[in-house]
Amino acid sequence: MMNNTAPVNKSVNKSVNNNAKNKPLQLRPRIHSRIENYLKNEQDILDLVDAFGSPLNLIFPQIIEENIRSFTDIYEKHNLKGRVYFTTKPNKSNAIIKQATHENVGVDVSSENALKVAMGAGFNASRIECTGPKNQAYLTLALQHGVTLNIDNFDELDQILRLRQALYIEGKTKIFVRLAGFTSSRLKFTSQDSTFGIDVSHINHVFELLQSHKDHLDFQGFSFHFNAQSSEQKLIAIETLLRYTIEAMNLGLKPKGINIGGGFDICYAEDKNEWHNYVDTLKNSLRTYDQSLNWNNSGLGFRNEDGIIKGSPNFMSHYVERTGAHDLDYYLSSPLNEFDGMTFAEILNDCLFELYVEPGRSLLDQLGVTIARVNFTKTSSHNETLVGLDMNRSNMHSTNQKLLTDPIIIHKDKDNRITCPNGLYYIGNLCLSYDMITYNKTFPDHIPQEGDLVIFVNTAPYIMDFVESKTLHQNIAKKIAIVEHNQRFRWFEDNVYDPTSLKLKESNLA
Repeated sequence: MMNNTAPVNKSVNKSVNNNAKNKPLQLRPRIHSRIENYLKNEQDILDLVDAFGSPLNLIFPQIIEENIRSFTDIYEKHNLKGRVYFTTKPNKSNAIIKQATHENVGVDVSSENALKVAMGAGFNASRIECTGPKNQAYLTLALQHGVTLNIDNFDELDQILRLRQALYIEGKTKIFVRLAGFTSSRLKFTSQDSTFGIDVSHINHVFELLQSHKDHLDFQGFSFHFNAQSSEQKLIAIETLLRYTIEAMNLGLKPKGINIGGGFDICYAEDKNEWHNYVDTLKNSLRTYDQSLNWNNSGLGFRNEDGIIKGSPNFMSHYVERTGAHDLDYYLSSPLNEFDGMTFAEILNDCLFELYVEPGRSLLDQLGVTIARVNFTKTSSHNETLVGLDMNRSNMHSTNQKLLTDPIIIHKDKDNRITCPNGLYYIGNLCLSYDMITYNKTFPDHIPQEGDLVIFVNTAPYIMDFVESKTLHQNIAKKIAIVEHNQRFRWFEDNVYDPTSLKLKESNLA
């Protein structure tokens, strides 16, 4: 984790000027080999943007098979039963959902329409879990189809019981109960408030309701949605769920396991040293303003107070050592203090508990890129080079993260390129002064010109369409699925792609 307060390192400060004059500051993106190979087909990509417009999102749905398998391999390693749930929330691609139906995975939906899309793609009720805030229409559809519900609050539980009666639901409704507000006498930390879940202080009332309605509710287990970056805090939440699950069994309930949600990181940067150098250089550039590395010296969360760099980053960590399924393996292999040092996996096996996970971001790792056409270049009043893209901040933005890695550039005219000695910023097509695509300066070899393409890597999870908007009547990005079949790449419109047809052709059954 990065320190919130750090002294200025003069040697790093020198590198700011060196980066601008001699060696540009780099933060290369981690990129899947399949995507890297496809991006070599530059004319095909130029043609796709001509055909479908800018911005354009390219989806690589087949990569999800590798991501899912990395998690199921951890289940096999620890001899666990349960289910991995693919989460639809981070991306609205139909191609990804359809591809997921062919994999060993359930689906976690968080709205009525997402439930309809999942069922339409081929997920049956036994593979669906409904999470998130729920209105009556969402609950009604879920109850009518017998899908599993992850209960978020007491009002929701009461509404489910009333709707069951009104809808004449005969079988039991499968439910998880989501908890929040975890604390520990062993580890002192400030428990962050959350809009998700029922506070653990109400656990006795939860038990009372589960017991009084066990003829109508099939209690699957407890769950949590935990955003803490501290591994110790997450382990405390796991211990708490295990303790309450055992208590539920002693009360005559029959929980099947526990659901530890998601929060498994992914790695955006290719090189660890480049990432650490990038953050150090960014912080130390705030000491001298002859070479700014972020728009209007905003600091991206950092600030200079009398030679001391203070603050905290308003961007996610782009390089993490433990990602995705490796993170799950870490928790499963961790000894738990409340259980005499037995590991999480040992307790699950000893108690015959199943494990459920919802790795939303990490299952979408490397599944997509966002492409924008260059509209113009200009020089700002502070002599910064600005590259105007035919996209806006809603087309590549999230509510809580910034993508800082260097984009890939496709030049239409490679013979008349202009060198880029001092870096540049990418701006959007909205008539708004704050429509910045990148608040951090990037240093490509050449300045993109009108008609060139700029490609941002790994935007499928929460970035490419999570907050997209038709503000000022600008277009939102279309999605094109890129698949590898018979040793060549093929493209399909996102809503047309059908992995079943490809499987039939591969088996000569079509």
